[in-house]
This record gives sequence, structure tokens and C-alpha cells, in this order.
Amino acid sequence: MTARDADFADAAFEAQIEALRQHFLQGMPERRSALADAWDGCVDDGDEQAWLRLRDVAHKLSGSAPCYGLETVGEAARDLDKLLSGRSPCRRRAQVQVAVARLQALLDAVPGV
Repeated sequence: MTARDADFADAAFEAQIEALRQHFLQGMPERRSALADAWDGCVDDGDEQAWLRLRDVAHKLSGSAPCYGLETVGEAARDLDKLLSGRSPCRRRAQVQVAVARLQALLDAVPGV
């Protein structure tokens, strides 16, 4: 492979990554909505399934957001995921509300959304 071929391959790879990033960013309003809906379920009735949905949304964001350059979103989602996971997951609304509000604010501030 020549240097020119390698440059072309690198450029093609970068273009694919950017396309994936743009696709991820376009889906951000749905992710924000999923977070809000899951949190509303915890506030309204607080059943186990609502808390699991909230944890699932946070867990997915904690893994995917950093892959697309959204490290602070990933960190906030990871903090929420940790709070809701483990041996005795947190179900204290006041404590979780702070983490949810932080994540929502960061999602709202994502550029290009």
C-alpha cells in the first residue's frame, strides 16, 4: 500500500466515523426524550420497571456517548448508571433527580442537536 492509498483509506475511515457521529447526534432528541420519559415513570409511580428503564437509558448513554466525542455526557450517564445499579440501587428520588437533571442539561447542550 502506498502512502497515498493509506491517506485515502484514512480519509474514508474518518468520513465513516463522522457519518456515524452525525447519525448519533441526530438521535439525541430521542435519547433525551427516553431519559425524560423514564424519569417521569420513576416520579409518577416508581415501580421497579420504571427504575430499570431509567438505568437502561443511562447505561446505553454511558457507553455510546464517549465514542462520539461526548465525554461529559458519558460521564454523567455513567454516574447515573452507577447510582441505579449494584447491590442496593438508589431509589431516593431527590438524589437521583440531581443526576438526571445534570444529564438532561448536558444532552440539551450537545452542539448540533
